[in-house]
Amino acid sequence: MGGLAFILALLIYAIFSAPFPANPGMTEVLIAVLLILFVSLPTGIFVISGGFTLYRRYDTVPMPLHLGFFVLLWLGLLNGGVIYRWDSTDILRDLIPCVYLFVPLLLLPAMNRSKLKWLSILPWLVAVMGVILSIRFYMEVRISPLDIGKMYYFDNFLYLPYDPSVSFAGVFLPIMAVHTWKSSNPLRWLSSLAMLIGGFLALGSLMAVAQRAPLGLAVLCFAVYFGLSSGRSVRKLLVILVIMIGAGMLAQEQISSSFDLLLSKQVNYGANGKTDELAAVLQETSKSVYTLLLGIGWGGLFFDPTYMSEVSFTHSAFTFLLLKGGVIGLTVFLAYLSWISLKCLRRVNMNNLPYMLAAGVPIMIGLFFQPSFKTLSYGMLLTVLILKDKESIS
Repeated sequence: MGGLAFILALLIYAIFSAPFPANPGMTEVLIAVLLILFVSLPTGIFVISGGFTLYRRYDTVPMPLHLGFFVLLWLGLLNGGVIYRWDSTDILRDLIPCVYLFVPLLLLPAMNRSKLKWLSILPWLVAVMGVILSIRFYMEVRISPLDIGKMYYFDNFLYLPYDPSVSFAGVFLPIMAVHTWKSSNPLRWLSSLAMLIGGFLALGSLMAVAQRAPLGLAVLCFAVYFGLSSGRSVRKLLVILVIMIGAGMLAQEQISSSFDLLLSKQVNYGANGKTDELAAVLQETSKSVYTLLLGIGWGGLFFDPTYMSEVSFTHSAFTFLLLKGGVIGLTVFLAYLSWISLKCLRRVNMNNLPYMLAAGVPIMIGLFFQPSFKTLSYGMLLTVLILKDKESIS
């Protein structure tokens, strides 16, 4: 029952919600309720309230990381709510992304209890979310994939292609189309074709909004995987060549036009103000020893030269954690990322490579380029990487 609630929550998110809902309503409340049903209230209380001894029984996340999350969460709340007295709405908008970033602490115990094989389910579920969001984007801007490359498209502040699941699907599905293909099985031919269509829909939505970093990293991932796999199998090399030739023939105009748009955007916008934003964050946190160590707390506003106004978010998880949690908060986050990275490095092989490459793209984007780290999908992808080291769940 709990597993179905979790799956339903993610599908509702993809079909009816948005990566950055401006005015969260009943849809978001329903998603939260379904996630709580899966996690269970006792587990949620152990994680949020600091039940370190009780949480240790789950044997999922090291106690120092749980302690770090607890300190980051509550110290930031104390700092923002009591010391600085930021607006409660802004505080909530920062608290939710903090929970999303560390959502594996909540999900892993529930997945351990569940009888479902989450390593087999979750990556495909996130990929389906990405395809659904891509289709919603085409419907929202009223275009077909054939219109890609004509201009930049805008989806009325929904930012659907910016969800991490979209870039994940754009990398994961084409790679898995080759990875799972078998020449002797007609069903594998059909499934590979479906994966290619879904992956190209996701990549197309990224092209439509001229997302430079995700597309560049996607090309790099394809080169890495296809380069390694083609040396191991002549048949897969032929499949890769057929896919590349077919894509070039069928979407030559869209690809060349999109490349021109990407190049034009790079020339006109460059880093798009992100270096100025970094300087502003460093200036804000260096005002005193207190702000350097503890930041300005959840809900804190700072003047962002990119927008020439006060905002509560940044385009990088690193600058966000430094701004809101100071050096202490950033250290906790770096320790958390290091733990996940070490788990991934222990499991690097050709079978795991599609998962790691595909999840790595949106995770890198959130760390350095976009505020996508604030989304529910981002936490799901961190969970996917951790699951690769959890054979009991696979």
